[in-house]
Amino acid sequence: MAARILVVDDESGIRSGVCEILALEGHTVDSADCGQVAQELVSQRPYDIALIDYRLPDVDGLTLLQSLRQKSPGVMTCMITAYANIETAILATRQGIDFFLPKPFSPDDMIAAVNTLLGHKKLRDEAERLRAAHAANLRQLASEKSQTHSLVASLRDGVLVVNREGEIVLANRSMAEILGIEARRLLGSQESSVLSEGVLSPALAAFDKGNPVPAVFEADAPPKRLFVTVSGFYDDAGGLLGRIITAVDITAVKRLALEKARFTRTLVHELRAPLGAVKSIIEVMRDKSLGDTLEPYMQFLARADERIDGLSELISDLLSLSRIEHDGAVQTPAAPLNISPILTEVAELWRDRAATVRVNINVDAVQDLPPCAISADDLRTILTNLVGNAVKYNRPGGDVTVRALRSADGLEIAVRDTGIGIKPENLARLGEEFFREKRGETKGIEGNGLGLAIVKRLVDRAGGRLSISSTPESGSEFRIIFPG
Repeated sequence: MAARILVVDDESGIRSGVCEILALEGHTVDSADCGQVAQELVSQRPYDIALIDYRLPDVDGLTLLQSLRQKSPGVMTCMITAYANIETAILATRQGIDFFLPKPFSPDDMIAAVNTLLGHKKLRDEAERLRAAHAANLRQLASEKSQTHSLVASLRDGVLVVNREGEIVLANRSMAEILGIEARRLLGSQESSVLSEGVLSPALAAFDKGNPVPAVFEADAPPKRLFVTVSGFYDDAGGLLGRIITAVDITAVKRLALEKARFTRTLVHELRAPLGAVKSIIEVMRDKSLGDTLEPYMQFLARADERIDGLSELISDLLSLSRIEHDGAVQTPAAPLNISPILTEVAELWRDRAATVRVNINVDAVQDLPPCAISADDLRTILTNLVGNAVKYNRPGGDVTVRALRSADGLEIAVRDTGIGIKPENLARLGEEFFREKRGETKGIEGNGLGLAIVKRLVDRAGGRLSISSTPESGSEFRIIFPG
């Protein structure tokens, strides 16, 4: 469903990025960097959705919201802000905001928010049209097999409508699952009996007829986390006709926020440690702590060089992760890929490094391998990380075997080593950003814990499957299966 959307944000990078993504989704998008420009645009044309930054250079987002409501009453609004907390969300909702999206957010978060708003707008517009025709009987409206009923039933968000007498007249399947009651049993029930206990009980406080302010709260419905809003329907004279409760699943958003916080903390540590070490080395040299000749400092310079190389590798891996996230679907090559030359190329790339630690690399690829629908660069990145890990975590005199064969499921590529192995309790964490096993055997082995995260994302993006098996002190095997 294409819509006309207004994006109001004074950060040009965010503004242009949001506009570009929404335009790719087929929407017509206008943008403004301040409240004044936004008001001028709204005066010229109507909008379906307005995405409003909380802090603008000339007015705050809530003040702008009131102006937009007066000029374009039908617009759905979403507050986007880096100052996200429950107090801000409650204040924004009381002012009439329809959705709340905290910064930073991913493209998927934003697209999901826009789709939710469009769904609610369609529901609200249709409900308003039918309310005007059937204002005296919301229950009749709910019983009709109308477009509104079909729309509500198909929404992933939970929806429940209560008339002015406190009787439930509409409930979709998602809401029935949240309440643990069949949808047909909900119809005709009193809201007090249904909502008095359970995850939506705070909604009852908003059913006071003297309280016209929408309510918002979060609720736990294991394994889900819900964002619940309660708002009213009114007739032309301002009389309350009923209430609508919507429950949006924000589990993924919450999990993403926690993962982003963990990722940021770890990244700060990974950057701060080598920078601190290099700074200390510079201070030793600047103070001439070891004398005026250069020779005593050479080992410190070598250490600084290693640290800088590690930082460069970290930045390169972070850029690779970002590129994978941004590119989305795999870039399928024009012709199916012959993988044998790439297996040999990667093995040769690591052969000299392996020889210095007395590790042998063997390539075992059968003839007539099935082609692989993945780009050469992506496959080269996957193998480089797997073979590199197999060399680094091996033992002197050990072996690394890169095997490719045709299996019942398609093309199978396996990298096996005879190294230190992985503890069983850590196998599930392989692929997490920055995760590395902390054992005596791994001390001093270089790496940043992003290699397997990159491998997993590239394999998933190509529609493949990664499996890992390992025995501590005996070795590990990483198997990738690309469907034939």
